[in-house]
Amino acid sequence: MLPPCEVAWLNPETGTLIRENVVLAYTYVDPYRFGALLGRIRGFMHRLGRDTGQGEVVLEFAGRLYKIRHFDCV
Repeated sequence: MLPPCEVAWLNPETGTLIRENVVLAYTYVDPYRFGALLGRIRGFMHRLGRDTGQGEVVLEFAGRLYKIRHFDCV
């Protein structure tokens, strides 16, 4: 994990700039196993965002960012 950093995002409901500290977690994976387990990884990312009340979770793979803003229901 990296040290906490301060970020800001615009609350679309109020138009207010929200500042908060976040922690970025990086992990490195075997790309072949990643592809084989993609469904489980997707489920985890949706559960992480939903259960922790996030507005967005981001997954980076092969130089691309994948942003999830709408989480699957349980």
